[in-house]
Amino acid sequence: RLTYLENTAELDAIVCMGSAKSAYDDDPWMLQLCEFFRSVGDTRLKVYGSCFGHQLINKAFGGTVTKNVDHGFVFGADEIKICIPEDIAGSAISEILVDGTKLKMLQSHGDELVRLGEGTRLLASSGRCLNEVVLVRDNILTMQCHPDLTPELMMKNIWPALTGRGAADPADKEKVEAEMTDLDTDKSLDIVRAFMEG
Repeated sequence: RLTYLENTAELDAIVCMGSAKSAYDDDPWMLQLCEFFRSVGDTRLKVYGSCFGHQLINKAFGGTVTKNVDHGFVFGADEIKICIPEDIAGSAISEILVDGTKLKMLQSHGDELVRLGEGTRLLASSGRCLNEVVLVRDNILTMQCHPDLTPELMMKNIWPALTGRGAADPADKEKVEAEMTDLDTDKSLDIVRAFMEG
């Protein structure tokens, strides 16, 4: 049991990032995390999830995560477009994520959130990921993209593993590197920071 999650009174926020595991698995520690995320879903505790964190948190609230069937392993950068639902226009999150804004963000994922769960709002999509940014209740923000990575880290640590197992073609290296330029990482980090501090 993850006993360190039982007392959140002294926490300002929680961050759940990437993993080599798949969120659709039912490992005991994942199920415990899902239970925990549900328990803080109606509190003031801010939670941010990226990649695996994005998927697991949404799974906890009834979302569906699967292998990325249409696009295989997504690696590189995509433009995501913010689209704020009308029912939360004018809310605090709509001031942080401005409707219509486009952000070029790093991507590295073989799984995806294909169906949203209860009490969630889709805030952004991209060409290779429909459910790119999601608001869960009012206090949990999740993103499939990676504000936490750099192109250098991805090419050094992830690319060799992908090419080694046949999930990426070594001949595409220059094309992928060229794709990962002119990123909006700093803007996305400002969004996460503003949400967590708000």
